[in-house]
Amino acid sequence: MKRNRLAAAVTSVLAGLSAGTVAQDIDVPSPQIEEVFVLGEFIPDEKRDTSEISNVVGEEDMNIVPETTVGATLARVSGLSLVGGKYVYVRGLGERYSSTLLNRSRISSPVPFQKTVPLDIVPNNIVKSLLVQKTYSAQYPGDFSGGVVDIRTKTIPDEDYLTAKLRIGGNSETTGGDGIFYRGGENDNWGWDDGTRKIPKNIQGLTSEEFEDVDYPAKSNLGASFYNNWDIYEKDMKPIYSGDLELGKRFDLDNGQAIGILANVKYTNIWNNTIKDLARYEFTGVDGGSNQTVDYTRWITKQTVNLSGFLNVGWEINQDNSLSVTALNLRQSEDEVQQDRGFSSEDDVTDGTFVESYRLQWTENEIISYSLNGEHYFSGLNDMLLEWRVVDGSGSREAPDTRTYTYAEDNSGNMAVVHPGSQAAGDLRDVYQAPDRNYSKLDDTIEEYGFDIELPLDFLDSVIKAGYSTYERTRESEDRLFRFELQPGTPQYVAWQTPRQLFSNDNWIDQYLAVRDFSAGQANASGIFPFAESSEEVEGFYGSWDAQILSTVRLQLGVRDEQTDIVADAWGGNTDPGTENLVKRSYSDTLPAVSMTWEFVENMQLRFAWSETVNRPSLLEITGSTLRNPEDQNLYRGNVFLEPADVENYDARWEWYFGSADEMSLGVFYKEFTDPIEIAKIQAQGDIFTWFNAEEAELEGVEFDIRKDLYFATWFDLDPVWDGFRIQANVSWIDSEVTLLGDGETAADIPLTGGRQIAPLFSNERQMTGQSDVLGNLLFVFEDYDLGITTSLAYNYTGERIALVGENNAPDIIEEARGRVDLLFKYALPWGNDTLEFEAKAANILDSEVELTQGGQLYERWDPGVTYSFGLKARF
Repeated sequence: MKRNRLAAAVTSVLAGLSAGTVAQDIDVPSPQIEEVFVLGEFIPDEKRDTSEISNVVGEEDMNIVPETTVGATLARVSGLSLVGGKYVYVRGLGERYSSTLLNRSRISSPVPFQKTVPLDIVPNNIVKSLLVQKTYSAQYPGDFSGGVVDIRTKTIPDEDYLTAKLRIGGNSETTGGDGIFYRGGENDNWGWDDGTRKIPKNIQGLTSEEFEDVDYPAKSNLGASFYNNWDIYEKDMKPIYSGDLELGKRFDLDNGQAIGILANVKYTNIWNNTIKDLARYEFTGVDGGSNQTVDYTRWITKQTVNLSGFLNVGWEINQDNSLSVTALNLRQSEDEVQQDRGFSSEDDVTDGTFVESYRLQWTENEIISYSLNGEHYFSGLNDMLLEWRVVDGSGSREAPDTRTYTYAEDNSGNMAVVHPGSQAAGDLRDVYQAPDRNYSKLDDTIEEYGFDIELPLDFLDSVIKAGYSTYERTRESEDRLFRFELQPGTPQYVAWQTPRQLFSNDNWIDQYLAVRDFSAGQANASGIFPFAESSEEVEGFYGSWDAQILSTVRLQLGVRDEQTDIVADAWGGNTDPGTENLVKRSYSDTLPAVSMTWEFVENMQLRFAWSETVNRPSLLEITGSTLRNPEDQNLYRGNVFLEPADVENYDARWEWYFGSADEMSLGVFYKEFTDPIEIAKIQAQGDIFTWFNAEEAELEGVEFDIRKDLYFATWFDLDPVWDGFRIQANVSWIDSEVTLLGDGETAADIPLTGGRQIAPLFSNERQMTGQSDVLGNLLFVFEDYDLGITTSLAYNYTGERIALVGENNAPDIIEEARGRVDLLFKYALPWGNDTLEFEAKAANILDSEVELTQGGQLYERWDPGVTYSFGLKARF
């Protein structure tokens, strides 16, 4: 551990004073001391002390907000917003433009087609602090554009303790009402499928080609072996409940060494009902004319089970050397039933057909990380610091047996199942074309090694930093789709049966049903490949110099060199691995960064920063093959012509620290993108998304932060309890513009794999997807440690943003501006020698709705309701 010189000086002085006091008690003369000087260096908070423009969220900050996950907590930071409840957008830039690290190292991700970690899976209880660095510095990976989020986990404790917490709650739109369910497995409440949803054993041993080669009646036996669990029923919704346990243990050894253990586990079970008004449109051209083609009520019931485990074991060898081992396991399972009921049409919903569509999806996401870290100071080398790390991590996503099907009203007025042989399959919008069962799996692994060296120098009070890291990510995925349909000549009444009746053994025996393994057939006919593998290797070196070049000016110069190799492949059907879809790319990047801090008056400083960074294609984005995204069932095709986006970053921020904990800052930023990577739909194949390089993009904004303790008692001569208030606020104004095409170009000029074209563009210029024009937070806090009370009232505002880019001359889908108010109350009281804490909180207490529009018309709207909970925490 680093030696604290200030603490040593204070200890020495206190020891001397103590000795003098004893001497006076026994009338021993002591020398007269006229003055005592305690010399030490004031170490300010991390936000102030760092050379970069950043925000830090510590344990104290997380203790005063109602959020329980990292993603939701970060939405309180200036310039950050939470999209989809999972992904943090830094300064309006999407998840591809930001990096998420765990203790300076990368984390595996279970998200298909992305390296991004969904931050709703990371609980706050494992976190010591969150660093959001908004300007680039050379010690971080170069694929930085919006910012880097470094999740710093808890370390070994200073004392022994045990905490236990239980929480129960509900939601005004969910708890006590009816939800829609299907029969699952016995272990669903623990987040594990018990095998109910797995591919039947007699099919597991068959490849897609072998399955297709089986003839009837033997194929009927294969079809009948699938678990017949399609039917939906209603059931009362359960409350939200959770529990967590944390243990801290420290062993101080006789030889001056210490071993510490910190372990915690947390379980959460959340039920949620969402009822949406949903509409879709067919736009007739750039003049904005449209016909409504879909008018649905969408009912979603979701159960989310989170289970996390964390262990840190540290060994303090001496004051200069320490080792630590960290193990992390995060699991999130979601069981979702979606029902669409309403009217659908190819042309105009006023003449539409009544339909009912269903999707049943079980998903298990898991992130595992093991790391070994060392920290060593070398006194003989001017207290040089060496830090090293070895990281082994994995992420996985398994979605066994995702079922989709649609019933539509036929000419006789009965609801009939939609299948490829029915007329309704081609006449309706936003319906499932056949009963399908999809099985998908993804495995993502990471290995990383690295070290960092810091060498303090007396010259200009400077620090030289250097480091090396290498990491390799490998991702494998597989997708198997089974499609069911009615055989020609099947009696009409069979199509009217419920799903359980339809897929009964009798209909298989009578050969009314057919089943296909679409994995091989789609690969051969449509180039939609069921198997994919990709890898990314990045080797990086960096060096930097941080110096006090003047008494009031500190300068940091850094440069990072990265060598990147990406390999992507997809296969299936008649295509073998390593053949026609194999793509390899290599990139070499040198990335400079400069920052300067000028303290022009005491406690007030200006920061300036400039850097060049890069946003490279990710994994499967560079392969020319088409793959199914198991999250949304849409098809995505890579683009072998995709190039990295270059980003130039400019930042400035004024900071004022005007009290023991008071601060204010005002910052401006500007980013210029060359060849930004965007996503669009392919023309004439409107259900396939692809990536392409736009011409250029710009992003600029202003951020304002303030934190102020409110000393009402001191100001107005009141009871001291009134000094416990404080206020925190931030607001960000952000604007961006993406220019999709160069001068004189059309959508047909954008290079895409296979000569395909993206759909016609509604506009050549627009804002970046997910970027809100205004973001704001207001937090009013009261804390009194004597009374044991902590309470806060929090407001969060998210301005309108593009949720989805429109295609085929259709306007963009806009998520409208929304504000929400949250409330937290905690009361801690002594309990013998221990502490007991009661907690109550409520989110979205004003019950604000979420609304999306397209061309000024309703696209989707729903009420998330008011979420509330009560908890009890004991510390022993």
